[in-house]
Amino acid sequence: MRTLLLLLWVAVHGPSIAQHLTYLDWQKQSFVDMRLVPRYGNRPKTPEMLASDSAFVAQTLAAIPDRHKAADHLVDLGFQLLREGNMTHAMFRFNQAYLLEPKNPSIYRGYGAFFMAMDRTEEAGRVYADGLEIDSTDSRLMIDLSAAFLAEEYAIRSTYTEKADMLLNGAIGLLNRALHYAPKSADAHFRLSAAYLRKGDCAQARRYYDACNDLGGARLTEELGPVLQAKCPK
Repeated sequence: MRTLLLLLWVAVHGPSIAQHLTYLDWQKQSFVDMRLVPRYGNRPKTPEMLASDSAFVAQTLAAIPDRHKAADHLVDLGFQLLREGNMTHAMFRFNQAYLLEPKNPSIYRGYGAFFMAMDRTEEAGRVYADGLEIDSTDSRLMIDLSAAFLAEEYAIRSTYTEKADMLLNGAIGLLNRALHYAPKSADAHFRLSAAYLRKGDCAQARRYYDACNDLGGARLTEELGPVLQAKCPK
């Protein structure tokens, strides 16, 4: 089942992310460098820092005049850096996007991905939830938050069964809500199949597995298929 959870993560974020920054490393470095904390930790900035921020925003908007497009571009760069294992500079890019457009929900996907790369599912879940406070209809954030729930559920299942059940049901609820806003999302169908498989509901697992394939998600289900067949043979 650990393989299944890895598939859930890779499905949305691409190839496996190299961990070049441990949580302890991050704690030490972020204590002295606010650029490593989401939203700069809401820490007060010096006049020099504020001037640097203003200059960066002006230079960026000179190249990409639309704040939303500029912020999205920086978020994309951040995700690429995460895939390359450069977690420090990935967070720098996400925070620079925040300077341009603080209410852009995609930034919170980046923040969450940063913590997921360190297996800090609770921290990831909190920033994903912060993003949903900005836009409660963002299906991608719902899908990402479901991944955090499922990863945490797996980690605590043997010790905290009741909380694990709540997390699993919460993930399923989020994914169904995501489908309300993005009914043709192959990712959401794929994750629902995996979540129901985790729950032991073979009928629903197969239902969403088939739907994912019908929506062109064969790439997603390629490795899930054998797991589903083993646990839910026809």
